[in-house]
Amino acid sequence: MNVKKSQKKPDDIIENLVHFEWGGTTTQWEETADQIMHYLQDQLDAAESPEEKQKKIEYGNQKQYW
Repeated sequence: MNVKKSQKKPDDIIENLVHFEWGGTTTQWEETADQIMHYLQDQLDAAESPEEKQKKIEYGNQKQYW
C-alpha cells in the first residue's frame, strides 16, 4: 500500500500522537482523550471552507428572540 506522508490515515496519526500505557490515573486518561479531541477538531476546522466559517460567524452574531 503506497501512502504518501500527507495522505496518512487519521488512525495512524493518532497512534503516533498518543502513547498508550497500561495503568495510570483517570486524570492522565482524560488528558490523553482531550489531546485527541483537540487534534481531531483542528483537522475538522482546517477542512472547513471560508464560506462555512463566515456563515457560522454570522449566525453566532445574530440576536436570538426566544
